[in-house]
Amino acid sequence: MTIEAPLPTRPTSIRLSTSRLHDRADRLAPKPILSEGAPRLAMSLLVGDSVRPTRAQARAFARFANTCDPVADDLVAAMRRDRTRIRAQFEQALEHGIETVDDPAPEVQAFIDALDDVPFWVDYDKLDLAAQAIARMPVSTLLAFTTAIAFPASYVSPRVNDVLLRGGDLAKRAAARIVETVSWSMDCTAPGGMERFGEGTKNTARVRVVHAYIRAGIDRVDDWNTDTHGRPVNQLHYCVTMIPIAGVALAVMAAGHWYSRRERDAIVHLYRYVAHTMGVTAELQVTSLDELLRLIWLAVWSEVDPDDSSRALTDAALKAVPRIYGVDGPGPANRIKSWAYYHFHADLARLSLGSGYSDAVGIPRLSPMAALYPLWFARNLVRDRLSVAVPGGAARAARRGHRERMRAVGEVKQRLDVRPYERDGAVHTVGERDRELRAGRTR
Repeated sequence: MTIEAPLPTRPTSIRLSTSRLHDRADRLAPKPILSEGAPRLAMSLLVGDSVRPTRAQARAFARFANTCDPVADDLVAAMRRDRTRIRAQFEQALEHGIETVDDPAPEVQAFIDALDDVPFWVDYDKLDLAAQAIARMPVSTLLAFTTAIAFPASYVSPRVNDVLLRGGDLAKRAAARIVETVSWSMDCTAPGGMERFGEGTKNTARVRVVHAYIRAGIDRVDDWNTDTHGRPVNQLHYCVTMIPIAGVALAVMAAGHWYSRRERDAIVHLYRYVAHTMGVTAELQVTSLDELLRLIWLAVWSEVDPDDSSRALTDAALKAVPRIYGVDGPGPANRIKSWAYYHFHADLARLSLGSGYSDAVGIPRLSPMAALYPLWFARNLVRDRLSVAVPGGAARAARRGHRERMRAVGEVKQRLDVRPYERDGAVHTVGERDRELRAGRTR
């Protein structure tokens, strides 16, 4: 049995009967975005209908709209009361351990304790295997998939977009934010990146604090409707933004970067630990590809409703492509390159997200650049398979790939003058924006 009418996407006081709660056949009807393009292929080929959630699962998922991150919220509240001291304690504990901080504030202690809490399920060998597999992928593929798929796919929800536009200025800083996201992703997937003092762990913790600053700022304005939007930067928002990033790490197989089953399992495990470090509640941390696809189902059902903000942010992301690749300068050569880079990424977005969603958010129709995808796939596949064909080749390819990726993204960040989110200035900037929000000067 499928649902005849959509369920409310926010928690309500209505309860289902016990029999309906446990009715395994009472599943959600699919939304169009899951019936075309890459999502349809993934759902049909990888797992089929088994990941389609029930009505009861959807209601349980919707309740997370009012769940946030209390530990980070308490830390930010303390920073707002005593910024200099609390911020210094936080940075000291993050970089060197809580034991190096004299008389730490309770909020700092609680946050670092949560960060130092290593769940029983963490498998460091899997983290290493995932990092090695991902490092074989060149930064050009990571940039292309992040820009053309991860960012447009994270703009599906007007509720999430409202937060992004208020707290992140994404429309104006699209190129820099894309590169920031790629850089953070590379930190998390670097060898040792998610160990306690790895850059991935530390920078994810800082992003978690930035989220709490944004949440605190929006909580103080009068025009945020919790009945329709839930709490700002809630756990459902984490899903909508984290799923595309984790999905991209696996979706690059469609570009010829092939992973074994063990590597795919390890990549899912790595992103589960990233989600844990980010403050995602345990109930929404996926442990398998099936669970990731089921979570995609729920996120699409709950949040996908593209509007003008989806169109504007998607347009900004795609138009940032020439600037990211440094071909936005004057002259006929740059104009040709700019057109080619833009349409290559726009075509990738349309093929990946499907024509229905692409039309809704204004992604252009396919261009002649789409004819290059078979060649791109073949080149990447041959390069990837050759790199692991000889004994020890995978490890050598990973080391070489990591060096090349770090050098390439460093050059792009320098050229774009990217404001590093990992520095103290990121939280300071968000704090300033928070004050603007409270003053009612920013929309």
